[in-house]
Amino acid sequence: MRLSNGIKVAAVYGSVFLGAGFASGQELIQYFVRFGRVGLVGIIVAGLLFGLVGWAVLRICLREGIEGYSGLMRHMLGAKLGPIMEGLVAGFLFCLFVAMLAGAGATGYEAFGAGFSVGALIVGLVVFLVLCFGLDGIVKVNLVVAPFILAGGIVVGLVAFFSYTTPTFLMAAGGGFGLLWLLSAVLYASYNLVTGVPVLTAAGSLAKTKKDGMVGGLLGGGVITILGLAMALPLFLYYSNVIDLEIPFLYIVFGYGRWFRVLYISVLVAALVTTAACNAFAVLEWLKSRGFSRRMPAAAVLCVLGVLAAHIGFSNIIIFVYPLFGFLGLFNIVVILMNGFLKK
Repeated sequence: MRLSNGIKVAAVYGSVFLGAGFASGQELIQYFVRFGRVGLVGIIVAGLLFGLVGWAVLRICLREGIEGYSGLMRHMLGAKLGPIMEGLVAGFLFCLFVAMLAGAGATGYEAFGAGFSVGALIVGLVVFLVLCFGLDGIVKVNLVVAPFILAGGIVVGLVAFFSYTTPTFLMAAGGGFGLLWLLSAVLYASYNLVTGVPVLTAAGSLAKTKKDGMVGGLLGGGVITILGLAMALPLFLYYSNVIDLEIPFLYIVFGYGRWFRVLYISVLVAALVTTAACNAFAVLEWLKSRGFSRRMPAAAVLCVLGVLAAHIGFSNIIIFVYPLFGFLGLFNIVVILMNGFLKK
């Protein structure tokens, strides 16, 4: 059966957010679980923003005939501010690519006892191979891997939650946060959208109609919401045990059988590869718009630099780098929504 263009766009768009920080549980703890039950509402808020912004971006691209992130930024922000925003976003895309490689290194160390560099190098090599095939490679990998990540992540999360021996939905943290949970949810969505929008515009050529745009944006945001809720539930129960771990979910799944652990590690590695590839692809597209048209040499240099920079540490990047770009993303969200739904 031939898949619709909207579903293809949704697969690429949703895969941007299925990275190591998400699948490992690290992002879910930092931005949602630590606020207690209201963090679940935060996940829904973030998912809604993913869907609406994705839909708005595709509406703009279809309406204005825009085929790349550079054109989108120049259309919304002008010839002077647009390129500045592009450069800042390209820098963050590279940071997220590095974070995925750092997550691979941490996974290799905590799951298999391998050296940190081994995991980062293996994923970096896989990403390089995917990048050699351009957009076609990105789409094909995501169409195969994204459904597996979604189904596997939901199974892991729900099994870990419902098999917990204490029949109480524990609070991950006490009260006193006020509306900080809401700000945290919006920041989570905004820094992810800093990277999601460039990837979406690169894949936006697949959307041929307004319906494709709506399906691509809303479906992409919807699947992330479902997966986020499923994987957050067990983190509430094991919060005190996993709060200081690089890969929180590894602690949870190691209490189950070998095949359950294999399933989770497979989901995590798949999420690492797809997100790393999407972010690296968006960086290459930015370099291409600046005259660097030789894809393979640029991809090789990018992957080597990413492996070296990954030694900064996975959780350090999530805690200190991500929030900085979250505030940049807030501006992006407002501008995109206004242009997508208010401008005729």
